[in-house]
Amino acid sequence: MTSRTNRHSVGRNRGGAGEVAPADLAYRRQLAVKRYLDGDPIERICQEMGCSKSWLYKWKKRYQAAEPAWSQEHSRRPDSTPTKTPAALAAEIVRLRQTLSSDGSGTVSADVIRDHLRQHRVEPMPSRRTIYRILNRQRQEGPFSSITIDTRTALLAPPHIER
Repeated sequence: MTSRTNRHSVGRNRGGAGEVAPADLAYRRQLAVKRYLDGDPIERICQEMGCSKSWLYKWKKRYQAAEPAWSQEHSRRPDSTPTKTPAALAAEIVRLRQTLSSDGSGTVSADVIRDHLRQHRVEPMPSRRTIYRILNRQRQEGPFSSITIDTRTALLAPPHIER
């Protein structure tokens, strides 16, 4: 929501710190589309309601008289994430890290893990950066372990400790 739409919500029911309640937003959408359907000029509607033409056109396009929830916001989350690393592969990377570090080899580089995956013909082959991210996300390394990517070493600390 832009500042232009915020300034016209003074005195309305507010949902939280500076945010308009969802019911108020739905009401504004319904009012704007009703005025458009009643024949008011788009420029006047937008000027009086403090909204952009693109905002009004978006809600006019979504308007369906038979559907009472047409004025509700839609989720922007994608339906799928086709490039996400498969869970089985992420689990294998974490398992390899635990296996390779438990034999006293110290830090385990992403290249070493990648070589092990290559020997086992794992597909798709993750990048070194992806391996690092998976290990960082899982925090399986302990409070202050390190993972080597190429020649750089990144110190990993628990989230509650400053780096």
